Order: sequence, then structure tokens, then C-alpha cells
Amino acid sequence: RAHVRGLVSIGLISDGDGGAIDGSLEELAAMFADGRFVLDERFEDGHSVIESYLTERLGEAGKRVHLGRSRNDQVAVALRLYMIDALGRAGRGLISAAESALAVAEAHAMEPMPGYTHLQRAVPSSVGLWMGSFAEGFTESAELCALTRRWLDSCPLGSAAGYGVNVALPRGAVAEELGFGRVQISPMGVQASRGPTEHQVVATLWQGMQQVRRLAWDLSLFSSEEYGFVTLGPGYVTGSS
Repeated sequence: RAHVRGLVSIGLISDGDGGAIDGSLEELAAMFADGRFVLDERFEDGHSVIESYLTERLGEAGKRVHLGRSRNDQVAVALRLYMIDALGRAGRGLISAAESALAVAEAHAMEPMPGYTHLQRAVPSSVGLWMGSFAEGFTESAELCALTRRWLDSCPLGSAAGYGVNVALPRGAVAEELGFGRVQISPMGVQASRGPTEHQVVATLWQGMQQVRRLAWDLSLFSSEEYGFVTLGPGYVTGSS
């Protein structure tokens, strides 16, 4: 819909056709949301569904949605928007975890606890120091999510299949409408970034999960009979299997 409004703004689609396309896309979104339209094996992907639906509804006017774009840049945009959203949700979860860890650290700041080296008692320590390490670790992981989000925050739409298009698309205005902070300028750069960007997102989320893994291991160890430092509620433990 943002792309169509951009085409209308530079006169490549009439106001009437633009309004009809926009309305049909709104209808399709509503049908998909409430289950009346199902994406099935008839279609290669969501983008082919959209063009098929518009052409069926509007004829030649519906085909104009393809002007100045390719499924290459559409997929890149969809993935960017998805990853930016996922990193935002993960970052908020990590901040919540950091706040919880900090609350425990503050409540038990000076409560004695052994410090271990290779599972051997080594130095006197405290619950505050133990849980404070998780508060800091979750915070750093959330910061990494924010950094990766900012790195991803550029719009590929308008780069087409990797060599741009011979139409003066309003890329900046469309990027702004989609919520991106800037335009990804080089069309070849857009295609080259597919793969490395997804890899970086996975690596970023992995950093957060390492904190979760470390906390899970400590809680598992310290709730055992041999240690007995913590007791986990029934909602968090299962049998040995």
C-alpha cells in the first residue's frame, strides 16, 4: 500500500486506480486476518497472492501494483520489517529479565553465597553479585538488539532485482511511511546484504539466549540436593525425563 501511494504521488498510477488498489489491499488484509483467505499451495508466496488477488478484482489496474518493484526487494523489505520487530520484542523481554534479576540482586545484596571455580568453592561471594551479573548480561544483550535494529533500519524497496529501476520512485517517502529510518541506497548492496543480515540477527539473539542458558544452568545446579541454594516452583520444574 505504501508503494502504491508512492506511485500515485509521482503520477504513475491515477488517484482512482490507486484508491481502488489500496481499498482492495485493505480488504485482503482483513480477510487474511479473520481466516476468510488462506495462503495455500496455489501461490508461490504472499507477494504472488497479492498480485493475483488485485488482478482478479481490478483487472489491468490491479497489475499496476508491480510497477517499479520486484519480489527480490519485496522479500528483503518483509524480512527487514519482521527482523526489526523481532529484535524489538526480544530487546523488551531482555530488559524485563534484567529488571527482574536486578530486583533479586538488590533484595539479597549481601546474602552470603560461595563463589565457584570449576564447581569447587573458591571465594566468599553474595547473591547480589551472582544475580547482578545476570542483570548486566541481559542489559548488554538488549543493547546489542538495539544496535542490530539500528543497523537493519534501512529500506530496500525500490532496488528491484538488484540493479534498480528506470523510474524516479519516491524511495525516501515510502521508506518513511514503512517506518524505516533511511533508504538502503545501492541496489546491488541490497541483494548482497541478504544472508549476512539474517545471520547477524540470529547471532544477536544467540547472545541473549546465552544469558538464558547460563541462568537456567545455575538454577538447575543450585536447586539440586547437593547445593540447595534455591527452590524452584512447580511451574518451572519437571521430572527427570
